[in-house]
Order: sequence, then C-alpha cells, then structure tokens
Amino acid sequence: MPLARTALLCHPATATALAGFQTMLDTLKSIVDKIPGAKAAVLMGLDGYAVEKYVGNGDLGDIEQVATEFIEMVKVARALDLGSVSDITIKAERGTLLARFLSEGYFAVVLMSDTGNFGKGRWVLRTAADELLASL
Repeated sequence: MPLARTALLCHPATATALAGFQTMLDTLKSIVDKIPGAKAAVLMGLDGYAVEKYVGNGDLGDIEQVATEFIEMVKVARALDLGSVSDITIKAERGTLLARFLSEGYFAVVLMSDTGNFGKGRWVLRTAADELLASL
C-alpha cells in the first residue's frame, strides 16, 4: 500500500507567522548574498534574543552572542544623551560587524570578512530595514 501524502495542518495565524519567519530568513539570506564578503546576518531584539539568523558557508563563532554586545553600546549612547542610535560599525583586522537599528526594539547585524564591501553593506542594510520590520 503506497504511503499517502499528508498536508501539515495548522491554525491560519500560525501559518501566517511561519510564513513571516520564512520571509525574514529569505531577507537575511538576501542581505548576505548582496554584500560581497558577508558571512552572516542576524535580526536581534533589544531584549537580547535573536529573532532569526542566516549563516552562509563557513564556521563562525556565536554571532548571536556577539550581536547582544551592541545592546551595551546603545545603553552607553543613552547614558551619554547622544540620542537614537542608527548604526554601529566595528572594523577589525579580520572582519567587520555592521549593525543597523530598525526600530526602538530591533536591529540587524551583518558579519563581513576583512575584504567585504563596507559601503555596500551599509547600503544593503539600510534598504532592507523596512522589509525586515514588515516581517516581524
């Protein structure tokens, strides 16, 4: 007797939420694909939890843990009364981290190799911001 095909049945709200996560993952993958030298992208909440992440080829450290450190920088900016943070960049010997703050509660981080295109990375993050927010 052949196996019957079965469909995954779930509540419509659950299906919509799952579709949103897929869209978010696709957006993060697209960000990595569009930036020469990009290795990974993560969407984080200011609560310290990753909403979604995409890691391309290669072995990386814990990008989520690294991304949570940007929250401390936001706290420093607030303590110094600098206003809202829009971007944070860390350029190091073997790579670059780009963070773009999307709203009061969320930000995206891209990890790039040392040969990555910094300017294109900032532009891609800025232009993808609305799409990431819409998928939340």
